[in-house]
Amino acid sequence: MIKLLIFHFLILICPFIIIGFYYCIIGRYSRLKEIPNLYGYKLTIIGLFISITIFYLNPILSDSSVDNNYTPPYMEDGKIISGSVKED
Repeated sequence: MIKLLIFHFLILICPFIIIGFYYCIIGRYSRLKEIPNLYGYKLTIIGLFISITIFYLNPILSDSSVDNNYTPPYMEDGKIISGSVKED
């Protein structure tokens, strides 16, 4: 779960990183500190849109099927047996 949160946080800050690189390439180093004030809301909304889009498109575009049989983790003889997905 923490990997998923970190992944979506990195997607959220990608627009800030991209515009920061753009300002570095064109030589506006002094304006880097003004990026959050000038474009903060717009870049946050763009990052959220990208993150939500990936969150919803991932199950649709992945190879897993809804019809697969899922076995949750269970205990047998005092040992935890991990869950599995049996694909048809």
